[in-house]
Amino acid sequence: MKNQFKHLISLSCLGSLLLGVSQFALAHGYTTEPPSRAYLCSVRNTTELKNTGCGNQVPYDPHSFEAPKGFPEAGPADGVIASAAIAAHSEMDEQSPTRWVKSELKTGKNTFAWYLTVVHSTDSWRYFITKPDWDPSQPLTRDSFDLTPFCVKYENGVRPPVVTEIECDVPKDRSGYHVILAVWDVYDTSNAFYQVSDVNISD
Repeated sequence: MKNQFKHLISLSCLGSLLLGVSQFALAHGYTTEPPSRAYLCSVRNTTELKNTGCGNQVPYDPHSFEAPKGFPEAGPADGVIASAAIAAHSEMDEQSPTRWVKSELKTGKNTFAWYLTVVHSTDSWRYFITKPDWDPSQPLTRDSFDLTPFCVKYENGVRPPVVTEIECDVPKDRSGYHVILAVWDVYDTSNAFYQVSDVNISD
């Protein structure tokens, strides 16, 4: 009986381990340049910038912010854009001028990057930025952003590399704290992946 009990415990532990592995295996991607809010919460984060108070799931799951594609007409609802409307990621929707650490970003030409844990045939990469007069003390909504992306790269079904770089031109009329919303539109599903980055913009 004692050996059977130990065997059951071992199977339970193995099941938990495999569940954790499968969660990583089924993840999809996050932005590293500029580093996303979720990535700076993550155990994968290799930068000196660290977000805290990120909940229990995001530190181990910064890559699965998946929601219907079609932003801004579709996609996550206002107020839950940063979490992609995923309840387990709800801490990402907290918003204030000081809630999240910020990476430095220059206006003009920049190389943005995604790290893909699962590669999908891709429709496009799109980047939106908060308006010059946005209110950083309020939850992120469509009204927070310019709804015309400032950077777009079309892939037309191509499967991108694990590290995908996109050349983007950051608007010169932005300065100080802004949020960049990166959207990875998958080609052959109805979903997209969403990542927000907190940046401090200067010339």
